[in-house]
Amino acid sequence: MGNAAFLTNLGIAFFAALLAALIIGAVQSAVWPRFHRHLSQLSPRQYGRAIFGYASVPFVVSLALFVSCAAVPTSAGFNSMPTHCHYEMMVTSCRPHEPMLLTRLAVLGFLAVLALLTMPIVLIFVHRMRLHGRVIRDLETWSRYDPELGAWVVKSRTISAFCVGIVRRRIFVSEGLLASIVPEQARIVLDHERAHARRADALSLFALQVLTLPFFPSARRGLADEFLIAVEYECDRYAASQCGDRLAVAEALITLGRLRQQKRSCEPETASLSVFSVLGQSLERRISWLVQSPLPMRESGAVLVERLVCYAVIVSFIVAEPVHHGLEQVLMLAFN
Repeated sequence: MGNAAFLTNLGIAFFAALLAALIIGAVQSAVWPRFHRHLSQLSPRQYGRAIFGYASVPFVVSLALFVSCAAVPTSAGFNSMPTHCHYEMMVTSCRPHEPMLLTRLAVLGFLAVLALLTMPIVLIFVHRMRLHGRVIRDLETWSRYDPELGAWVVKSRTISAFCVGIVRRRIFVSEGLLASIVPEQARIVLDHERAHARRADALSLFALQVLTLPFFPSARRGLADEFLIAVEYECDRYAASQCGDRLAVAEALITLGRLRQQKRSCEPETASLSVFSVLGQSLERRISWLVQSPLPMRESGAVLVERLVCYAVIVSFIVAEPVHHGLEQVLMLAFN
């Protein structure tokens, strides 16, 4: 009876978590334009922090709701396993949750749900890793490694510099770009791309894409675009810290923007590829951030998002049992 009750609880908890993620994602997608306008009031350095916090709300709340409905450690002050008789609900009312010990079936049930949720994500991640590996091998065939630059030089007259790869990251720069800029600007470009490689921005972008699955497509694209702008700005800051001159980085970006208008760029363009280029994502806004005086760190927006996540987790624990019992009644009326 306990095992059967656990499986029923697990199904209800999974249904509640999925429903919560979809509802919260829809609400946040509708609120995204207003939140986007508020982002312009933040310091540029707060962009990535605020965007990740905003995108993680559906996942964090649904996870907290699932755990609180299915199994919560007794040390946290909650029940270790919500269990009660689901087969006598037609005769008696649903009793409060009572603790029970984890059984082998319970552990297997959790592992099955975990595999069900994570297997598609793992498969997509492995597919992207293999795709990136194949692209890197192809690019290395048409390139030569320059130890002085610490990058692969592509045999092309186009204007291009980018970092590609998830785990095995490589920096590529075209011969056309190196011939079109002065050595000081080339070092700035390479420092920018090294920052992408060190930060593992491809992994961060993939995590953001997973977190925003409950969002509407327009909101997902908006969040990804703003995240990429934040990433590029952080890499611009790293390049400025290496050369010690923010204006030199801004001047290099202006030069790159002019060259991009004159010649075609050759970054690989595939939806499944995570390619980070110094030429991409709003050169104008990044230049304005670099040339203006450093802004005061306005953390109100980012802190507000982080507090929202914490409050949502607390509320999810509080409403777990009422939601669980309410869904039981709804499912009983739907299937009986």
